[in-house]
Amino acid sequence: MKDALVSPPTTVVSPSPPFETRSRGHGGRFKVLREAGGILAIGFLLAVALLFVAWQWHEWQTDRMGAEEIVRGQAEALARAVIGAIRSHRRLGAFFDQQIQVALDELVDSHDVLAAGIADKNHRFLLRAGANLPEIPPGDWAKLPEGFLIQKAFELPPLPPEGPGRGRGFGWGRWFRDAMEQENPSHFANGGNFLVILLLDRSGYDAQMRRAAISRLVAVATGLGCLALLALVWGLATRALTAEHERRLAELRAKHYEELGQAAAGLAHETRHPLGLIRGWAQKIAQSAEPQSPVAREARLVMEECDRLAARLTQFLTFAKPYRPRWELVHPEPIIQELLTLLEPDCEARAVRCHFERPDRPIAFWADPELFRQALFNLLHNAVKFTQPGTSVEVSTRVSSNCSTIEVRDHGPGVKPEQLPRLFTPYFSTDPQGSGLGLALVRKVVEAHGWDIQYEPLPEGGSVFRIVIPMNKRKPAPTPERPTGRGAGTLAPGNLEPAPDAPGGDGP
Repeated sequence: MKDALVSPPTTVVSPSPPFETRSRGHGGRFKVLREAGGILAIGFLLAVALLFVAWQWHEWQTDRMGAEEIVRGQAEALARAVIGAIRSHRRLGAFFDQQIQVALDELVDSHDVLAAGIADKNHRFLLRAGANLPEIPPGDWAKLPEGFLIQKAFELPPLPPEGPGRGRGFGWGRWFRDAMEQENPSHFANGGNFLVILLLDRSGYDAQMRRAAISRLVAVATGLGCLALLALVWGLATRALTAEHERRLAELRAKHYEELGQAAAGLAHETRHPLGLIRGWAQKIAQSAEPQSPVAREARLVMEECDRLAARLTQFLTFAKPYRPRWELVHPEPIIQELLTLLEPDCEARAVRCHFERPDRPIAFWADPELFRQALFNLLHNAVKFTQPGTSVEVSTRVSSNCSTIEVRDHGPGVKPEQLPRLFTPYFSTDPQGSGLGLALVRKVVEAHGWDIQYEPLPEGGSVFRIVIPMNKRKPAPTPERPTGRGAGTLAPGNLEPAPDAPGGDGP
């Protein structure tokens, strides 16, 4: 088995299938286009969302300024009405200030005016009504937390020296009014510059702005929801297109492998017969000659090369044939333990420790036990072969809500970044004695099951290979045809040797 696994390359080398290069190139271009389209679509949707939010903000600001202009117009109308009343009632003389105070009180009794007052040019109140007016800010209009404040300036000429018109008659009222004017002179008798100051209630304005903000937020939420729904539909469509693309690639790959298997079978038939004749004649020569003679040694070398070439033909046939899993319920823990037992001699020879981290709860999934065992053996053999002496190889299994994971970790040199695109391609190997089919066979087994194989370099050096079994591929419906040989979850020691038609275990 070891000669078949790590034998040096022979002169029979099968070229890398051209379909693999074409399909990977086409798949890579499709992936790049899909990612670029996704970035452009996300950018477009974000730009549309930002424009929509900015538009709604602008509309809300327009509503706010419009409502504020309406309130300001109403406030100016009230201020002009007060000024008009002052100018038209100055003839009342001593009763003028009382009449204006009554008018201010009635104005404050309304629900829209919180406070009203008349002040001189130094902002000293002459008449006032309602709530205490806050500190007067500069300007004729201000939006304060207490309400909207408007101050309107006006000018009154002084009354004539003889006072207002006295009208007709010589009754006692004329003398009484004159006495009142002398005792309580009017604040406006001498004229001058005055201010009408009004504080308007802003609760209605605030309620209207809250309703407008809520309506704009609802519009924004609706618009963003529509964009999110559009993004979801686009994502689902892209995912469906990707799945269809991968399905077609899988069909083409399966067809290619089937054709390659037929060609490989013909090649093996045409090659094994003359190869067997050559080995037979070499064996006959070695048996007929003296055991220590040069002829016998050269004949044995020919026999060894024939055996190595036959093993490589077997590996090529195994890789070329299509894999059709025969589903059984597989428990990976006993299989992992048996494979680690099988690799103990190799571990001891390289001073490598093997450690199996058992999961908190056992896992099980549907798979072809033979193919799964061979893929896992290839990964473990790779890890033991490449890890540094004195280090360890760790195997772990995990289960989550959406997948099961089998992880193989080594502490070897790892894979160079420029080699990553070719890591799972056939006949690529960093080991001069490897055939380069080990990881390619792992990938083929994983793809046949609908799983995923992942590679991750370790920062301190080494590699992590993961077989990821998605939830929707963990337990497919088993096929009616079941294998009659080795069962899932059990591994007979005598069956651990790779069969003549089983995949080889050489690493990359």
